[in-house]
Amino acid sequence: MNPFAALRRTPLAWRQTSHRPMRLLAAIAGVSFANVLVFFQLGLASGLYASQKRPLQRLNGELVMVSRRYTNLGEPLNLPRSRLMQALGVQGVEAVTPLYIGKTDWLNRDSREKKQALIFGLAPENPALRIPELEADRGKLLRPDGLFFDTLSKEAAGPVARIVAKDGYYDTELRGKRAVVNGLFTMGLTFAADINLLTSASNFKTWFPDQSSDDIQLGVIQLQPGVSREQVQATLASFLDPSVRVLTLQQLEAVEVDHWRNNTSFGLIFNLGVLVGLIVGAIIVYQILYSDVSDHLPEYATMKAMGYSDRFVVGIIVQESVLLAALAFVPSLVLAIGLYAVLANSTSLLIAMTAQRAVAVFTLTLTMAAGSGWLATGKLRRLDPADIF
Repeated sequence: MNPFAALRRTPLAWRQTSHRPMRLLAAIAGVSFANVLVFFQLGLASGLYASQKRPLQRLNGELVMVSRRYTNLGEPLNLPRSRLMQALGVQGVEAVTPLYIGKTDWLNRDSREKKQALIFGLAPENPALRIPELEADRGKLLRPDGLFFDTLSKEAAGPVARIVAKDGYYDTELRGKRAVVNGLFTMGLTFAADINLLTSASNFKTWFPDQSSDDIQLGVIQLQPGVSREQVQATLASFLDPSVRVLTLQQLEAVEVDHWRNNTSFGLIFNLGVLVGLIVGAIIVYQILYSDVSDHLPEYATMKAMGYSDRFVVGIIVQESVLLAALAFVPSLVLAIGLYAVLANSTSLLIAMTAQRAVAVFTLTLTMAAGSGWLATGKLRRLDPADIF
């Protein structure tokens, strides 16, 4: 007799699962909670890593020159501007432009509270970042003490965006010198700082006089239309000084994410969060199914005495576990989508549900539940009908 054919004729697993509705609802709630924990950790990690790439995705070029020891945008290392100028001699390169990056304290003039700001210095004639608000009015960047302020900066910076929208400017100071916010833009924060600012290259040197005039942090390389970036990249790598390297935008983003995922505690924390969620779900499924096995041990013993194999009776429990996982996934997915919307709205992180993540969590849930179901059958696999009767 084919035991699985018998299961298809009589849905024992479903009848066993739905026999006690309150227990079923409790199991679904518990597994859904565990799934939401996993969704939360994966979504938060994805959002944080995606947010780190925001400035890099605005780079106005196809290739980027960085220091050989570059690890992340928040700690850029200097490279000589002369290295960037060398790229102009390569066929297919249309233009190059430097990007200056520095950190400084931002003073909230109302509360006198200081927050860390990341300031980008741009060449007004060819900005290294694509900023639509800047393109609309580059003249504001030419003001000797002018700044553009990111509207997604933390509220602790003060009511800067509101005042600029109303009055056209916001007076403050940077590094002990007067600064005037006369423009707004929207990009989004990274781990590097609480505030993003844009200014001209000349203003940047005024506020960071300790930096050499020849030092830049990133060099953006713009290519002629139709030119292979990989070919230009290989050409540059063949003669440039080993102290620098040239990356595509995708490679630079990968370096950034790799740093935060593998060289900081963030990756470990998120991975542990996913593991905790799976363990919680496994414990809940195990307890529910272990109780089910214990409550119906005589029935299972009767089935074994009638000739049903261990594979058959164990299969019933494993199917129950898979059913629990499937039933719990739908509400957990709905809850996770709602949670993502709340987080995205309150934190400005790039958090959204993706089909890939939903499939991954569903696969993990099924695997976890099936494993717990099998473990819950330990007593059943060792059961000898003679011990019951």
